[in-house]
Amino acid sequence: MKIGILTILNVNNYGAELQCCALYRKLHKMGYDAEVINFLFGIHPKHDFKGEKLTVPISFKQKVKVKLLPIVQDLFCLFYQKNKALRNKRFEEFHSMYNRLTQTVYPSVRSLYDANFDYDVICIGSDQVWNYEKGYSLEPFLACFDKRDAKKVSYASSIGLSVISREAEEVFKKWLSGFSWLSVREQQASKLLGDLLHRDVDVVVDPTLLLDSREWLEVAKFDMCPREKYLLVYIVTIKPCGYVLELARHIAKQRHLKIVRICRDAYPEHSGKDVQEILTAGPSDFVGLFARAEFVVTNSFHGTVFSVNFSKPFYSVIKSRHSTNSRLTSILQKLNLEDRIVPVGSPLPEIGDIDYVQPVENLKRERLHSIEYIKKVFSN
Repeated sequence: MKIGILTILNVNNYGAELQCCALYRKLHKMGYDAEVINFLFGIHPKHDFKGEKLTVPISFKQKVKVKLLPIVQDLFCLFYQKNKALRNKRFEEFHSMYNRLTQTVYPSVRSLYDANFDYDVICIGSDQVWNYEKGYSLEPFLACFDKRDAKKVSYASSIGLSVISREAEEVFKKWLSGFSWLSVREQQASKLLGDLLHRDVDVVVDPTLLLDSREWLEVAKFDMCPREKYLLVYIVTIKPCGYVLELARHIAKQRHLKIVRICRDAYPEHSGKDVQEILTAGPSDFVGLFARAEFVVTNSFHGTVFSVNFSKPFYSVIKSRHSTNSRLTSILQKLNLEDRIVPVGSPLPEIGDIDYVQPVENLKRERLHSIEYIKKVFSN
């Protein structure tokens, strides 16, 4: 049975590239013949938009935000091109060493329709592949391009929204009804799609949690890890989040830790003289930095799950009532770690370590459930 995985990658985002690699590696370790369709997602500078239309309409304000984001990123990196090139190289090396991408690159939605795929199964996910607010076509991630009636399944696909529009409901009804198996990574999305499609929608762990800490150490690099004990900061929002750094300094002072920050791109975040910023980390460096950290403070979903996977004391900072909180709160509730969630602006918590005995058992249970889902989905 030949499996083609289609997800968000080629965006040089740590979470996106690592979840993609994790799903491939787990399927490969389980003996499946799988590969990742090398599709250039819309944010990629070489993506071809010719003839492409939005699957679900979005507001004018959101369209402007989508168009401006890559421009802002490029402007921030304008004076750091050497850093950018080195960072890009490390992402490419990571995929060449630890992932299996199709030799053919698909630069557009149209190119997927023109391809002659011979997959028995098309697997969609993970990541926010069904988040239409990103402003790109959902057609690839609904497998609309399939011409040979391959079996269609999803693994831990995310909508990333707590409420969807009427237009989105119609699109999901039309295309997801043709999927043999559906799974998402949030309880909220499971209920939303289950009610919409009148069927069971399983909840499984993000692919990065399919691999345990030992398996992640197989791909980790430690060259960027300081010799001193350190607290790791990882912030994914473009807008500054001063509360994350305030909390990090509060903990670092008590624990006598150096503060290290993985920057979201190749430009400085101007965190302060007391923070060592890392601008050129590749995915392997990212994993290594989490593996060696003494403590983690993050506002990232994948920053949170890597903290959990390596059994690190951590705090996850969220923006209160933010629409994408569900994916983070969903997994932490299952692991009995929801007390590690700290809303922005709340009083600084009393710093405590984590007794990981029960969370580790909970994670093993959730991982086993997800592996059983994979076996069931790809059994025939």
